[in-house]
Amino acid sequence: MERDPEIIKLLQSSEHGLEIVRFAEKLAGELERLHGESSGVVIASERYGLANQMARNVQKFVAPPKLTLGEKLNALTAHKVMGYPILAGVMAATFLTVFVAGGFLVDLLERLFEEILIPAVIGPLTHAAPSWLVEVVGHGILSGVAAGVTVALPYVIPFYIILALLEDTGYLPRAAFLMDNVMHKIGLHGKAFIPMLLGYGCNVPACIGCRIMETHRERLLAGFVTVLIPCAARTVIILGLVGRYVGIQAAVGLYAFDLVLVFALGRIAFKALPGEPVGLIMEMPPYRIPSAKIALKKTWFRTREFVYIAFPLIIAGSLVLATVSAFGLAQPLAEAMTPLVEGWLRLPAVAGIPLVFGVLRKELTLILLTELAGTTNFAAILTPVQMVVFSLFTMIYIPCIATIAALVREYGWTRALAITAVDISLALVLAGIAARLLPIMIH
Repeated sequence: MERDPEIIKLLQSSEHGLEIVRFAEKLAGELERLHGESSGVVIASERYGLANQMARNVQKFVAPPKLTLGEKLNALTAHKVMGYPILAGVMAATFLTVFVAGGFLVDLLERLFEEILIPAVIGPLTHAAPSWLVEVVGHGILSGVAAGVTVALPYVIPFYIILALLEDTGYLPRAAFLMDNVMHKIGLHGKAFIPMLLGYGCNVPACIGCRIMETHRERLLAGFVTVLIPCAARTVIILGLVGRYVGIQAAVGLYAFDLVLVFALGRIAFKALPGEPVGLIMEMPPYRIPSAKIALKKTWFRTREFVYIAFPLIIAGSLVLATVSAFGLAQPLAEAMTPLVEGWLRLPAVAGIPLVFGVLRKELTLILLTELAGTTNFAAILTPVQMVVFSLFTMIYIPCIATIAALVREYGWTRALAITAVDISLALVLAGIAARLLPIMIH
């Protein structure tokens, strides 16, 4: 009845086959007259109708499961439209919280050291020791510790707490997923966003974290852009100097400029290095309620590492500077750097020495500047433009010695030195240009 040619052929060669074919043709004609369709269509429709009826008889319809809060959050934060404003809000809230909390702690700790602790030690020492020893102990050891506690830690600790909370909630993989398309523009995929975000805490684990990239080319690209991310030490300078004395808008502007620079240089490096980016394959863990205990433990481990590494260098650097100052050597050193510091960067000559010590730890540039200037009121020694130029140079130039060591371990001496040379050159060029353009733009 469906006029299958194979079946008709088989029947025609059998006994009574022709009669069967003629009878089937008669029935097919009747079906077509009744339904106005070919017999094949009518029979197929009937067949599928019976199948659907049988399926309905054995099916059980239930309401769809209700989405959990975690699933709703996942759908919202990983959404191709809503996810990006949420990501921007998370980043803005992070740095605003660090700025506000850090500023509050700075004021509190500065009063503690300047009004109570330092006078309590310097007072008796002044009457019992020679002036050079008072200079070394007072402006070296004590001021170094005070500067580290009042300038660095107030911004480092809040950032590490927030970073630990973002890790434990499971938000970082969503951020990587959202940034995949953007990261592909510089030859990387979304997973590179994780070490870049870690770079805001410290460039050393960020460089090591680039191992999650699949190819050597992608690891090298990720390492190159990661060291340009302002770590917590550079955040100390940006927020403690520009944010505090110039304004939070200027500090945000520096971060925005750094992001543009990262993506521009990443794009250039992507074009220079042969190869193509690979696709993103990563596990998306469920959202969890973060544990305050675990977050505080992570913060303590990271802060402890910061203190153990940074504070000996801060105190040693402060001692060296205090000794240099006590024996009258600071002025000759500053004069030797005058053509570069005053001539090109248009900074006070005294700022050159802290920039050299910044190779050890970036926050040393700001802390040792307080040592040389003899005050934590940076507005007394730097203009707003100089604060921005100083912060811009420190944000971009040579990574700290620990980061250089991580680059050497991951990529070898040649590539580590090449990345360092690029950073120094960029910092000099961009800071010098900023020193000339900013006064024009402001006025």
